[in-house]
Amino acid sequence: MKTPQLWVTIDKRGFSKEGLKKLLEYNIAGIRMNTGRCPYTWIYEVLEELSRLNYPLSQILLDIGNTKPRLHLTETNGMELDNGSLFSISDQAKDGVNAILPHKRFFEEVNLNDIVYFGDGEIEAVVEGVHQNTVTLRSLSGGRLGNHVAIGIKGKEFFKFLIDEKEIAEVNSVLHRFPISLILSFIESGDNLVWAKKVFPHAASVIPKIETGTAVSNIESILAQSDTIFVGRGDLGLSLGIEKIGIIQKEIIQKAQKAGCKISIGTGTLDSLKWSQIPLRAEIIDITNSCLEGIDYIALTSETAASQHPFKVLDLSLIHISEPTRLLSI
Repeated sequence: MKTPQLWVTIDKRGFSKEGLKKLLEYNIAGIRMNTGRCPYTWIYEVLEELSRLNYPLSQILLDIGNTKPRLHLTETNGMELDNGSLFSISDQAKDGVNAILPHKRFFEEVNLNDIVYFGDGEIEAVVEGVHQNTVTLRSLSGGRLGNHVAIGIKGKEFFKFLIDEKEIAEVNSVLHRFPISLILSFIESGDNLVWAKKVFPHAASVIPKIETGTAVSNIESILAQSDTIFVGRGDLGLSLGIEKIGIIQKEIIQKAQKAGCKISIGTGTLDSLKWSQIPLRAEIIDITNSCLEGIDYIALTSETAASQHPFKVLDLSLIHISEPTRLLSI
């Protein structure tokens, strides 16, 4: 049984130039940046530094096409919610509105009693009222909403594959200087990959992120165009239902291996390390099963990108990823 290698998601919150230098001491197989959260000015700074440090450009992963709508809170420091808290979202600033969401499609699709989720589902709320592009919600759990948090509607194919002309120009500008790899968010079919390879000819590789029911339905056509796939379990679970993720993940792995395609699994791998020094038993079982299934990469996402202490997460991650392989080899 092989030990999966690590992909690490970075963000300006936890990775200075010194942090990038330290990161390379961990022999990381992939360094991921998400354009949905990271400004291009910072991305260029990171690419220049990693290039100076001789990190392989093909192992730098730029996640593009992130069409998630994000909230603009009236309280920019965030909003604390208790179980049962009422709050409202509108498409424009109004009296009594807690957050602004300039995203037409959300208000076209949302209905009474829908479950709306924030981030990767850390906080959920039920829709109690819809009136003139203003939605009233009641929180189903406590927590803190941060400014610019992503929002979606549970159980709906809310996100679509979309890379507009502006993003195409920005990404090609990056690739002209740094021929790195691309991850395509919300991919729907193999045709999307064919298109992306033509539009981004200087990319070292183009990797589809499987995170919608549409992508699962079209997995064979996606695998036919791929050398590596990234299974994004956060949005996939919200799209299809979290109770289905274990079976769907296993089916995708089997099909990818049969097609000779490498597999990266991400989202929720060691999420508890953002607030705890000890991972959950369920997370360790998840990692062990991934090792047994022979996946190639485990992707740390918010565990490192949203952490104030990403190297503590890395140290614990490496222990818990390597331990199942060591024990089975005894």
